[in-house]
Amino acid sequence: MARFTTRHPLFLSALAATAVLTTACSGPGGVDLGKDWKGSTTFVLAKVDGLVTVVGINPDKAHAESLAVVPQQADDDDSVSPQIVELADGRRLLTVPRKGNKPDRRYELDRTDHVLDGMKADERLRRILPGKTLVAEVAGLPDTKSAQDTTASSVLVKNPANWTTERELKIPGTIGLAASDPAADRICLAGDTKVFAADLTTGKVAPVAVPSGLDVQNLACPGGHPVIVGASGTSDSPGTVKATLKRTDAATTVSVTGGRVDAVATTGSSLLLAAATGDDTEIVELDTTTGKELHRARVKGVAASLDVTAGSAGWLLYTEKSVTRVDPATGRTKTFDLPGTLLDS
Repeated sequence: MARFTTRHPLFLSALAATAVLTTACSGPGGVDLGKDWKGSTTFVLAKVDGLVTVVGINPDKAHAESLAVVPQQADDDDSVSPQIVELADGRRLLTVPRKGNKPDRRYELDRTDHVLDGMKADERLRRILPGKTLVAEVAGLPDTKSAQDTTASSVLVKNPANWTTERELKIPGTIGLAASDPAADRICLAGDTKVFAADLTTGKVAPVAVPSGLDVQNLACPGGHPVIVGASGTSDSPGTVKATLKRTDAATTVSVTGGRVDAVATTGSSLLLAAATGDDTEIVELDTTTGKELHRARVKGVAASLDVTAGSAGWLLYTEKSVTRVDPATGRTKTFDLPGTLLDS
């Protein structure tokens, strides 16, 4: 995701409704738990020995280890991905989907006491998008009607202090991509070939024009400004990713040739693109104002990626089984294994 600004297709997940406490000092189900809570700057969810597990990523040491096992229940829905997300105030929330119409379980990751604190909620199958002062919960599939009596997907705007619902927004059709930035109370949504920007504080939803011929593959939302990333035409240089950025007041469009955009992320005033080309992945960093290419690196042997992020130790490129740390200045890479299969990041 993100921050996230979330960056990849919307995985349906939701809030939780139990109050369970679990420690991270033992290994339920045989999962070996580590102790690097302090050194881990990023947390992801992975399936380890059949169990959903919180994994800490220490980019400086190029190391990942299981830190806590999420409580398992008989009504867990394994067909829908769980979610982990960081709110603007630094809290990290986990949601685990349940079968049927039951609300998903929600936990808060307590890094001080190394536990998962259960939280109460009553929503299901929603993706959490953190804003600056508010939080959006997005339903990926249509679950309501719009004013024109057509199918729509609902977005619940909530106060993260007490999780009360401030308002409900209706987005036409199915939401396939969703992105936000904890620095702004404006989110970006895409689906059914349309893109929207939604103001969480006012409830206003505005359509965003998508250039003709652009196959939208990903979405970012730095500062609440829509960044639409997609494929356009064919490459003049096969095997080389070319990205062209055009910025307007309403949105920024990035047209990519020579690769399939698997993940995007924003960092400060730049945009990261992870694009698969053949058996490799190229990461390209662009200035979001001028479109100038700032850095580029090729990660060999990675034909598909699930996420890309940026931090003080460099870029992190995620696959199902591993993480690759990339130095943007030199292009040098260091790959290290996850303890299981990545579910969400």
